[in-house]
Amino acid sequence: MSKKKKVPVTPPSTLLRTTAQPSKPDVLTGRPAVAVEQPAEVTPQGFELIRFDKRLKWFLGVCFGLFVLLTLAKIHYSSIPYWNQVIPDGSDPKRGLLSGKPLPIRIDEWGVSTPFILSQVQNDFPLENPALGGERPALVGYYPVKHLVSFFRPDYWGFFLLSPEQGYAWWWQFKVIGSLVALTLLLMLLTRNNFWLSIFGAFWLVFSSGVARWSFYLLPNLMPGALLLVASIYLFYGRSLKTLLVNGLLFVWAFATFALALYPPYQIPLGYLLIFLLVGFVGREFHRDWLFDKLTLKLLTFGLAFAALGAIFYAYYSDAKASIDVMSHTVYPGQRSETGGTGFIANWFSEYYGWLVDDVHFPKEWLNICELSHFITFAPVIFLSLVLLFVYTRKADPLLLAVSLFVLIFWAWIEVGFPDWLAKITLLNMSPTRRAQVPFGVGNVFLTLLYVDYVRKRPIKVSGTVSVLAIAGVIGLMIYAAILNLNDSNGFFKAHQVFLPTLFFTALAISLLPFVRFPYQTAVFGLAIFLFVVPNMKANPLSKGLAPITDNTLYKNVRELNEQEPKARWVVIGSQYITYMVAATGVNQLSGVKNLPDFKTMRVLDPAAKRDSAYNRYAHTIYYTYIDGRDTTIINNTFEDGYAVGVDPCSPKLKQLNVKYFVFDRQPQPAETRCLRQVKKLGSIEIYRTND
Repeated sequence: MSKKKKVPVTPPSTLLRTTAQPSKPDVLTGRPAVAVEQPAEVTPQGFELIRFDKRLKWFLGVCFGLFVLLTLAKIHYSSIPYWNQVIPDGSDPKRGLLSGKPLPIRIDEWGVSTPFILSQVQNDFPLENPALGGERPALVGYYPVKHLVSFFRPDYWGFFLLSPEQGYAWWWQFKVIGSLVALTLLLMLLTRNNFWLSIFGAFWLVFSSGVARWSFYLLPNLMPGALLLVASIYLFYGRSLKTLLVNGLLFVWAFATFALALYPPYQIPLGYLLIFLLVGFVGREFHRDWLFDKLTLKLLTFGLAFAALGAIFYAYYSDAKASIDVMSHTVYPGQRSETGGTGFIANWFSEYYGWLVDDVHFPKEWLNICELSHFITFAPVIFLSLVLLFVYTRKADPLLLAVSLFVLIFWAWIEVGFPDWLAKITLLNMSPTRRAQVPFGVGNVFLTLLYVDYVRKRPIKVSGTVSVLAIAGVIGLMIYAAILNLNDSNGFFKAHQVFLPTLFFTALAISLLPFVRFPYQTAVFGLAIFLFVVPNMKANPLSKGLAPITDNTLYKNVRELNEQEPKARWVVIGSQYITYMVAATGVNQLSGVKNLPDFKTMRVLDPAAKRDSAYNRYAHTIYYTYIDGRDTTIINNTFEDGYAVGVDPCSPKLKQLNVKYFVFDRQPQPAETRCLRQVKKLGSIEIYRTND
């Protein structure tokens, strides 16, 4: 990356105001010269907020153009083409796939989230949708719904404005492209308008494996978080009514958007990161003339903003209270309470060897390619470098210190753990370490980007002894990382395989030392990280439209029957994959994934609530046939997030629940269909209806 060009400061009129300063008399005529406009929000030290110059405007324009083009073209990154293999119907196995490979491991995306979204679309975005769970699941789950909360779910706006396929493309593109924009703007502030480093940093964050391999699920929290911090900084430093008004509105929207994307395992660590970044930024840029200018107006703006937020949260809570109460009292995840200390799924440095694993080949102890994915870290090298910089310059950057503190605290949470009381008062008891490692990795990337920006302006000279010791320390750290991964992988990695990645990251780590200097140093570092991260762009396939679901024979037949009897309830006997597909049709399905427990239904199947703990959870549910002549219903846990129900298809309980359609993943036995008649046969899948 090239160094920032020195250009005249030309802040945008919407953010900065100007004042006219009279010039000295003209030396020839003796008359006053024409007044010259001087930017009023640029201090003598050159402090400014975001510089919206031509380069940044071009970047924003390109991002907007790509978003519009890809959305209208129905392009997205979903693995839904995998449905062509799960429930084949004789169609092209690559239907809907443009390039890449759909991943079965992303079942939470193609098998749960997407069918949930389509179920909401087919039912006109209802508050209550029993197919998704009890109460109002779309309010506490992150799905499109006709409610105030959807104003704060911008990635779903496309479903209300465009066709379902274009809305689905909007859902993906808004998250990815919107996050690139939001993170670039934030990094422009934090790096004092280092344009190329900011764009590179945004790319690094969005396409790190800890984000990309999780189908970008972090971005609905990360994007509004970045905008919230941008708005907060502008409210701290703004010096005009227009600046405060615009950013006050942005603050309210971003705060509500961040808060109402309910996923505490990500939100709580990210919230801490935002606070540390804000405190560090103000500590570094403590310009009294900016901070205290229009102080009364700033306090009023914050007061009105929090009053508006209070009204928004009250309105949301009033409608979602029952659902929140149910969710918070579930066995899983509501009653989950963590104390940390369980470590990383892989280890802190396993990302160095990301080139050696894929969705099929990885150490079995690391669970799967998604769980083991996180972010590249250089934190130990940066900590050493910050000590050297302080020793030789007697200066410390408050922003770097703040982010370093965040990294150290969350490293302790993940690797050591907190006492129960501390975990609760910090709210980290709601962020399991296997989830906290993702926001922790985001903090590591911010630390590296801010350090790279800081150190390039502050070279130091050290003695030969100090340089040798520092380089030896870095080499020792990298050898330790290699040995750690060889041991943790239980023989999966071989010494000759880890040699080149270790050498690669050793060279990068040494280049970060504050006394190491060579031409185009920042550009070389950025290019190296880019080459390492860019393969993650293939972690998700490039797909088009919804045909793998909506053109599937099973989907179309279920939709046809549902249009004839829209109030009838359905149940799938057998395959969980079939129940995922049936959920996408929008039918009122008894089986399937339940975002919230449906106690109204389960009290019919379990009147005495003897098996309450089995179904009082977020769960993947499977139904199977159980006939004993006494109308017994069996309910058992299968996983922490799953349970199975054994029931007689002709049970009066199912009749009471208005279940009329049964989908069998096989040819049923006569005893199972004694009260049913076949209405569809789709290969090995058979659909029956009750005789009444």
